Amino acid sequence: MTIIGKTKVKEALKEHPELKEVLINLSPKFKKLDNPFVFKVISQWATFNDIAKVGNLSICEILHTVNKAIGNEEEVYKSFPECIKEEAEKFSEKKPEWLKDIKQFLLFDAREMDGFFLPELIKKLKELKPGEALNVINDFDPVPLKRMLEEENYEFYAEKTDIDEYLVTIKYKEPEPLTNENWKEHLDQFEELNVIGMKVDPFETIIKKAQTIPEGKGFTLVQMFEPTPLINMLNQMGFEHFTQQESMFRFKIHFFKTIKKKEKSVSVTSKIPVVIQSATPITYPIIMRMLQSEKLMDKIEIKELKVWEETEKHMAWVVNKKADITFSAVAAAAKLYLTNVDIKMVSINIWDNFHLLTRGYDAKTFADLKGHKIHVPLFREAPPKIMMNFLMKQNGYNPDDFEFVFGNPFGRPEQIKDDFINGKADTVLLREPEASYAVFALKDDVHESISFAELWKTSQKTDIDLPNAGLLFAGEFLRKYPEIAELFIQELKNATDWVNTHKKEAAMQAYDIMRHTPEEVEFFLSRAHFQHTPTKDVLDAILNYLQVLEEKEKFSPENLRGLFL
Repeated sequence: MTIIGKTKVKEALKEHPELKEVLINLSPKFKKLDNPFVFKVISQWATFNDIAKVGNLSICEILHTVNKAIGNEEEVYKSFPECIKEEAEKFSEKKPEWLKDIKQFLLFDAREMDGFFLPELIKKLKELKPGEALNVINDFDPVPLKRMLEEENYEFYAEKTDIDEYLVTIKYKEPEPLTNENWKEHLDQFEELNVIGMKVDPFETIIKKAQTIPEGKGFTLVQMFEPTPLINMLNQMGFEHFTQQESMFRFKIHFFKTIKKKEKSVSVTSKIPVVIQSATPITYPIIMRMLQSEKLMDKIEIKELKVWEETEKHMAWVVNKKADITFSAVAAAAKLYLTNVDIKMVSINIWDNFHLLTRGYDAKTFADLKGHKIHVPLFREAPPKIMMNFLMKQNGYNPDDFEFVFGNPFGRPEQIKDDFINGKADTVLLREPEASYAVFALKDDVHESISFAELWKTSQKTDIDLPNAGLLFAGEFLRKYPEIAELFIQELKNATDWVNTHKKEAAMQAYDIMRHTPEEVEFFLSRAHFQHTPTKDVLDAILNYLQVLEEKEKFSPENLRGLFL
């Protein structure tokens, strides 16, 4: 093709994308074209005559340069003077009636701007409210602007107010309704959710946002990377996505909630608002899978989803009736129940969650731990330390002969794991997923010879594993929404079974939320003991476990049977 003054930039670049660099190097004012948004806007509506004015260049200079770059220099000579003709200026002779109804005129003076002003102007247009209009003043006829306004169906009035002054008045326009077909053309309507630099885990914020977005609307997630697991999950929740990489560490992921065609005979019922929490991050892969359940997501709206790093904080949510559904340690649930908190534990989902790790030496028995500081999570009266005391005594050892280290005020698993990896500790008791992360990091330099699970089975003469944690319902929620509770239980079982049989896929869905690599998360899943078991099927084993953890009379089976469904 031969490029002339009236040629649209986007048409030329479609055939010759290499011309973008040629244009950028023509004028310092063209450096803005390096910005993807600026480039998209300008190339869509501007002609070569238009950008010549912006760059204070002669149209002949531009046409000579770009045509030479594509080997058409002689052709543009032959087309003279047609090649440098401009479109005739177009002005409305009569002022439109709607001007009288404008309550407020906002000013946008393009004369004060250096280079391309269309991107900034578009932002101003999106900020207009009903009853407002934008007055755009320029020192040359803004043909690209008028062309854009016509194509975008804006109402506007253009007039020449002085020798070198042009005024375009643009009326507020109702946003075009989004459809499954056109939403990518209207990303400017999406509200941005920027999670870069967030000091807290953004997962619950993103999920809450996704849950509250109605069909036919969208939002833009700004992140340092493309979160593939999150994208996969939201796709399952009825979202389509479109990713734009603005720089090496800045991505915009646009999510649109697709509009589903509803049968006339089907009545649409409102979703039940639910607050879900987990005492620890171990449940992330299961929760991520559950959020992909159409059956469940069609029935509930997640008002809040919290996964705690500080495990004890989940208890306050239960006591204050803030959480409807909780993944909690059995011992924590028992303590809450005995303070007359209205709760029911319906299943055990996490088993054998105590792991004793050593580095620099291999401990075959508890005797080998003597002389080493044993770093234990939480505090002395918490289940990890109590279980270790019990197993030591069962095997003929006195816990007082060993040195235990606790954090201040609590031993945090994440910190203990880091200290172990960094060589500040050589003996640690960890839960999952931190235990697996430590083993993965240290590879052959870590030992796990003393198995709490095997010692427990031997001491109790049982083949039932240690029942660490499970699913807890607020009593009021269970009574008010029994069908929802039953559906949640079934989908929890389905998700647990799926994670156990699809570890690689589960890791890919959860790794960015867990802030570890897919390989680390898959390794954790290969070690974690997930199994969905109704509490009624293992009630005696649970009650026995609780009596070991709390030797006082209050943890008797008689006092605790009512906790379990």
